[in-house]
Amino acid sequence: MLACFDATVLCGAIRKPTGYNFKLLELAAGRVVLSGFTTDVAGMEFVRNALDGLSGVTYDMELIEAFLDHFAPLFNPDNVEPSPIGRALPRQTLLHNRPIGEVVYELTGRTRDELLVGLPEQLRLVAGEFDAYDVHLAAAAVTRNADVICTANRTHLPEGPLAGGIEIVGPGRLAADLGIA
Repeated sequence: MLACFDATVLCGAIRKPTGYNFKLLELAAGRVVLSGFTTDVAGMEFVRNALDGLSGVTYDMELIEAFLDHFAPLFNPDNVEPSPIGRALPRQTLLHNRPIGEVVYELTGRTRDELLVGLPEQLRLVAGEFDAYDVHLAAAAVTRNADVICTANRTHLPEGPLAGGIEIVGPGRLAADLGIA
C-alpha cells in the first residue's frame, strides 16, 4: 500500500513519538507493509508549524532535522513529490466549484482510470467539501498512484473516497487496517 502523508501526520509524529502517526511513518520508512511519501509543500508546512510551535511546544531546527533523519527513506528526493500546485486555489477560476477529480485531471493531465468517474458524486473544490489548500495532496497522490492520503485533518479532508480510487484515511484507521492499532 502506498500512502501520501500530509503535514498533520508529520506534526503529530513529532509531538507524540508513541502515537499512530509516528508508528505509521516508521512502518512506511521500512517499506514492508506500507510505503509512503509526502509533498514538498507538506514538508515545508511541517517545518514551519514545528518551528512556530505545536500545542504550545516549539521545536528547534536541530530536533526537526533529527526527526527527518530518523525517517530518511520517506524524505529522500525520491519520496518527496513536487506539488503541481501550492497551498492556494488553482489560478484557473474555471476549476473552482468543480469535482476534485476534474481539478486534479486539469492540474496533472493524469487520466487515472477512476479519476473522472462519478464526477457528480465527488467532493467539490468548495468550502465545506474539499479544502483548496489541500489540492496539492490530491494531485501528488494521483501522480504517484497512491492508494491513500493519510491525514488527521477531519475538518478539510473527510475520510472516504476521493477520486481515482484514492481513499482519504485518518492515522487511527490506517493503523487499525494495518494491525498496529
